[in-house]
Amino acid sequence: MNQDLFDSVRWMIGAIARGLNARHGEGVSTVLERLAEQPLGEAFFREPDPATLPVLRHLPQCIGETMLLDSDLAAAIAATEDGLRWRQSSTYSDAVLGEGFADNYGWAEIIGPNGFFAGDDVLLGLLMLGPDRHYRDHYHPAPELYWPLTSGSLWSRDSGPFEEKPQGSTIWHPPMTMHATKTGGAPLLAVWCWTRDVGTPAKLAS
Repeated sequence: MNQDLFDSVRWMIGAIARGLNARHGEGVSTVLERLAEQPLGEAFFREPDPATLPVLRHLPQCIGETMLLDSDLAAAIAATEDGLRWRQSSTYSDAVLGEGFADNYGWAEIIGPNGFFAGDDVLLGLLMLGPDRHYRDHYHPAPELYWPLTSGSLWSRDSGPFEEKPQGSTIWHPPMTMHATKTGGAPLLAVWCWTRDVGTPAKLAS
């Protein structure tokens, strides 16, 4: 076992929990309860095959901005970034979501089948979107929390108008809620968590 990586991942999960514990938005307590239930000891740790994506060219900028919000979490992400397995949903193509989307989108699991801990019906990870992107309306059975670590992102719920959310705010989506995200001139880095029913992937609205 890579002890340094294990320690960095546990540091990152702890920093996420501490950061969320300081917030009181809808769904935060649910996420904290589910994270506290997860088996995160050395016996449950595994090292996914690291993978990178083009959107990671924006990660240094995002980590720098995260430093202004939560320096502990920013440092933990920086310490762990080389071990993350960044992925994309197979249905999220440029043909569907616009030219250049694939080069400006990706997510990595911290807890989950492709993460460092398998988790018990929970997914915890990071999302990145490049500048000037539209992550169109989609939905899924899993309740979901987003915690944007950078500023300037816009969020829509139930096909309503987009609203800019401050850096460090939390956004909760109950099961099957239609939701979408846009970025402006800056990239987005966000923590996300699915708290149950994680076996069904997100589906784009037709």
